[in-house]
Formats: sequence, C-alpha cells, structure tokens
Amino acid sequence: MTAAVEPRPLADLEQDALAQVEAEFARRARGARPWTPAEYVDRIEQVHIRYNHRRQWLRTHQQETAT
Repeated sequence: MTAAVEPRPLADLEQDALAQVEAEFARRARGARPWTPAEYVDRIEQVHIRYNHRRQWLRTHQQETAT
C-alpha cells in the first residue's frame, strides 16, 4: 500500500527553486564562464515570475470551480 503524500506549499517549492539557482551560481563561479550579477538576478527574477504566474493561475482556477 502506498502512503499519501501531502503536497508541499508553493512557497516551499519556490524557496527550493531559489536554492537551486544559488547552487548553480556557486557551481558556475568555479568554472570557466561564471554568471554575471545581471544573469544571476535574471535567474532569480525568472523563478519569482514563474511562481507568481502559478499563484495567479491557482487563484483563477479556484474562483472558477467555486462558482
């Protein structure tokens, strides 16, 4: 029998995605072509944008199903 797994909160998933960007930034800093500060900020912005779109979609979807 498989145990039901509770979905993680969206904020936790967003923090995990930000941690992955941090890890990639650190990994690339040791390489031949590290990210510039602008590239790093762009990656962080992309994460926030992706999760904000997801939150908006969830709000819209919940409103549609509630009516």
